[in-house]
Amino acid sequence: MLVVSVSEELRIVLLGSDAAVKASCGNTIFGRQVFSESPPSPHLFERHDGMVLKRRLVIINTPDLFSPAVSPEEQDLKKFFHLSCPEPHALLLVLKPGTITKKDRDTLQLITTVFGTGAFEYVIVVFMLEAQMEYVSITDTDSRSEKPLLQISKGPHHNLQRNGDQSQVQNLLEIIEEMVEENRGHDLKMDPKPGLTKTEIICQTMVKRHKSKPLHFHYCMH
Repeated sequence: MLVVSVSEELRIVLLGSDAAVKASCGNTIFGRQVFSESPPSPHLFERHDGMVLKRRLVIINTPDLFSPAVSPEEQDLKKFFHLSCPEPHALLLVLKPGTITKKDRDTLQLITTVFGTGAFEYVIVVFMLEAQMEYVSITDTDSRSEKPLLQISKGPHHNLQRNGDQSQVQNLLEIIEEMVEENRGHDLKMDPKPGLTKTEIICQTMVKRHKSKPLHFHYCMH
């Protein structure tokens, strides 16, 4: 059971199907390049710690868990959960405008399977914008979808310009802190099905499973 507290640090997990966009999101938040953007490894869970706007952040970038190139291993996934220990304060679903994919929806279903439906209270949809791009609304981006993302994730969404000014990062961190405050007293916890390990839950949720190299982990503190 975890009662969320931001007294020491904010723990953020980057989710989504585009590894480069997630890396760009992490780099924009840190204000410098710490995550590899080209080409990011499809097998890499990468964690970086650092001070941003007088806050200590822990950001974990995840591989595309639904890629056929990724095969979960019991030991490695346990390491991933250890990286965000005790549990993350925020799950950022990072998207490019106009490119919400089935994998992105499957990622939300994975969140439901692992953490339960209450985890959506910790999800923020982040649109990564290139320079000079206009503000994007989640309803505009997903209006043609048969099952709008808005119906699945009812949490806040935020626009973040790649390598933009720190005011956007400040706003995002304030959204996270407000969300943490609203969730205080509630648990963001694993909600495994009876008789299944964490790895088996994720295996059952994945669209494809192929044998490949094990997942790798990179940790760095700044």
